[in-house]
Amino acid sequence: MNQPMYQIPQQNSVILVGRLTRDPELKRTSTSKSVCRFDIAMSSRIKDQVTGEWRDSEPTYVPIIVWGDQADRCADRLKKGMPVYVEGRLKTSSWQATDGSKRSRLEVVASRVQFLVRVESQGQSSSYQQAPAQQPSKNVDTGEQVNEYVSDNSDIVDEEEVPF
Repeated sequence: MNQPMYQIPQQNSVILVGRLTRDPELKRTSTSKSVCRFDIAMSSRIKDQVTGEWRDSEPTYVPIIVWGDQADRCADRLKKGMPVYVEGRLKTSSWQATDGSKRSRLEVVASRVQFLVRVESQGQSSSYQQAPAQQPSKNVDTGEQVNEYVSDNSDIVDEEEVPF
């Protein structure tokens, strides 16, 4: 009888654009599913009220996790410094540190990663490798075609399988 009189809709979704702070790290779970991790940095342009000049704000660093075929593509084609567009959901990861303390961090599990510059896979002469039934879209700033890969989340596995 203690049920609320109304339901609050819940949504867990994020959209981020940033640059990789390091090369992606690809690993495989015990069931051979690919999982790729990388971090992105984002900052905003702010106007200094004293000088009137524009400058970058302090960067925000966000860890990203990508699963399945999309993880393989990200590890193959992305490098430190490259800009990416990421859609996904927030997830908290917890673990016990070597000193016995409990640690946790917020990370993004990506459902879509879009490369914002031309990228070539190793050993491929083409600038674009498209996922089946998808067309390249245009980068709003440069007008160049970019790849986008959308995951159906069928590759997501239990946290216990993550080899990191």
